[in-house]
Amino acid sequence: MGMYLSELIEQANKCLENIGLSSGTIDDYQCSAFRPIERRLGNSFITDSSIIQEQETHFLCLFDSEAISRQTLNWRIRGIRILVEVFDTGCFDWKVFSKKKLISIPKAYEDLLERFIEKQTCSDKRKACKRSICRRFLNYLSDEGIIEVSSILPQHVSGFIIEISKDRPKSMDDVISSLKGFFQFLCGCGMYDSNHWLLLSAPRSRDYRVRDCVTIDEVIDLLESIPRDTPCGKRDFAAMSLAAVSGLRAGDIAALEFGDVDWKRCEIRIIQGKTSEPLILPISKSMLNALADYILNGRPKTDDKHIFVRHCAPFCRYHDGVSIACIFRKYLKKAGIKHTVGDGKTLHGMRRGLGTGMAVNGVSVDLVAQVLGHNGTKATKQYISADMERLRECALSLKSLGGDLR
Repeated sequence: MGMYLSELIEQANKCLENIGLSSGTIDDYQCSAFRPIERRLGNSFITDSSIIQEQETHFLCLFDSEAISRQTLNWRIRGIRILVEVFDTGCFDWKVFSKKKLISIPKAYEDLLERFIEKQTCSDKRKACKRSICRRFLNYLSDEGIIEVSSILPQHVSGFIIEISKDRPKSMDDVISSLKGFFQFLCGCGMYDSNHWLLLSAPRSRDYRVRDCVTIDEVIDLLESIPRDTPCGKRDFAAMSLAAVSGLRAGDIAALEFGDVDWKRCEIRIIQGKTSEPLILPISKSMLNALADYILNGRPKTDDKHIFVRHCAPFCRYHDGVSIACIFRKYLKKAGIKHTVGDGKTLHGMRRGLGTGMAVNGVSVDLVAQVLGHNGTKATKQYISADMERLRECALSLKSLGGDLR
């Protein structure tokens, strides 16, 4: 008994649809998880799931050689395991996606929670987030023996925050805002008269660090390592040059369309993928020439409206910025630039390098923020902090403080 790989993939897509995934997410799996396996095996007739399982070793080797990213590897492994389960069982049970078991709380708390949610005017997604957090809080109170909200003490709030932070370390803002809203609701209803919860309004200390970036010399070495006499080389040179001189994010480069380039005004006009905000950037003629050289002399013939496309069939756009980042890593290694986790030698590090370079050369923070597409200057201040030479000029000597050492 067996089936062709194309039939297996079609069956897997139906399984993903049956468990409730959106069409967009299924397309993501088709492009990032299943299609690479299909490109490797072709439309083989599968008689044993071990044939698919063996592909994990291949993709792990690609990851170890830095040919693909961790995110790309995760997609490939996920696709392999879905296909194996569908082949072996005929279905797919995605435990991660299945709805979590509803946390049980007393009936009085359940009614109170629903009254609180009904008062919220935010989106359904935000309501679901608040309901989940407040349900956990009420469950915590129940476990602590608190059966009336009027008996809540400061230690109950702090204890819950400590407990939930173990599961949600990166979304504590949601926790604090949900609790604050819940206590405001209780006070407004006359069910709680203590005001210690106002401490939840205190600004939260955050850990900010100055991130490293790709230097201008490293950018030059990387660009010089790209062969410009091949179709793929022309594409890669244009994409990496655009990242270096514009600061565009990888996803925005992958999504760039012909209509986004104003050749007469020497501008690029896009809607940023991360912020959904419009961005207009001036582009030099030399950069436009690199784009034109790729479009006219290197790009495969395809009806796809995106500028950067794959050079193997099907000749379609890159699905996301991961592929653009893979191009960067390929030439980073070719240029002999060593990279370790956290050293800033990433495609986004090239964006930070542009911002830092502008700050070093005296460009105002507002203008740097505008070029990088930031909504404000808060995210841009890291580039000022990265200007170590100017920071040294601000450092006071011990002599100026009356404590010079001799």
